[in-house]
Amino acid sequence: MAKSSSKLPAVTIVIEWENAIDVEDEWTGVAMAGLERELARSGAKMEAKPRVLYMYDETRVDPAIIRKFVAAHAPRLEEVSKLELVPTPGMAYYDLKNLGISKAKTDFAIVLDSDAAPQPGWLEGLLRPFKDPKIMVVAGFTVLAHEDVKSRAMALSWFFDLPSEPEATLKRERLHANNFAVRTSFFADNPFPNLPLFKRHCAFWLKDIIARGHGFVRTADAVAVHAPHPGFRYILWRGWQSGSDRDFEIFQEKSKNRIGRLARAGGFLLWKTGRSWSRIITKGSKVGLRPWDWPYAMAVSLGYYAAAATAEGWAALSRSYEPLPAGKPGGESLAKRVERANV
Repeated sequence: MAKSSSKLPAVTIVIEWENAIDVEDEWTGVAMAGLERELARSGAKMEAKPRVLYMYDETRVDPAIIRKFVAAHAPRLEEVSKLELVPTPGMAYYDLKNLGISKAKTDFAIVLDSDAAPQPGWLEGLLRPFKDPKIMVVAGFTVLAHEDVKSRAMALSWFFDLPSEPEATLKRERLHANNFAVRTSFFADNPFPNLPLFKRHCAFWLKDIIARGHGFVRTADAVAVHAPHPGFRYILWRGWQSGSDRDFEIFQEKSKNRIGRLARAGGFLLWKTGRSWSRIITKGSKVGLRPWDWPYAMAVSLGYYAAAATAEGWAALSRSYEPLPAGKPGGESLAKRVERANV
């Protein structure tokens, strides 16, 4: 009997260029350099060079810009991978990921954000769980970079765990679309759904995958460092977006009543602000936050959650939704059910 190969399987890595438009160029360069280093480090373990697809909106991005980033920050990327720049006609974040994975010709596909830097062991960490044939989806461990009081405050307040909290991240049935892997054939039948009033498509996608009995695992061995929020305007915008998304989730899972949804927005502000302030005091030293930084950090956190609660309250009073169509074990994907129901 032939021995099974100890090599890492061939893989396609899909990276959107949308985030690169929003964050500071420095962090896109850091992410690209991190990917190059990890692929170079893992090259001898791989069955074939990984195919790396940078998906970009051709109406907003000149591909020469991406080429310049490669030359400046990851000059060996084309040596350690099969690099392709893929133009798309005005597609957004999740559409780019769906299209990218559909272009994969390997058994496994990895999705990474353009501003998320893989750390040593990332590739093997994402692929190792697939040795179990029941596993269809593997979520990595994304942490938020921090360099000043503002970014340290968000690292403690954001929904990513800290680098020092791998045990906490393993307890969560959560997937961040900036750092995960799938069996390509499985994703072809289970793409991200089209939910126009909801930005975090991956949340309902993963819940549906688990509810229908498909194998999922979260690993702390595949770490990617995500760029910090670039400024206060961006923080408030993300807060607003988060609150709007939360109202959609509350409607689908907790309360169809507008007053109930509004009350939950107020409770969310109190709960999340209190939690983040507690983390600033008790865990601030883990990200280099000093006691005299606490008031400023607390103000940043309050601003983010006030924006989120305001958006959630506004959505509760002004938006109407339809329930997502229910799934069942062995049934069709959420994307197909949503398409059929025209949600």
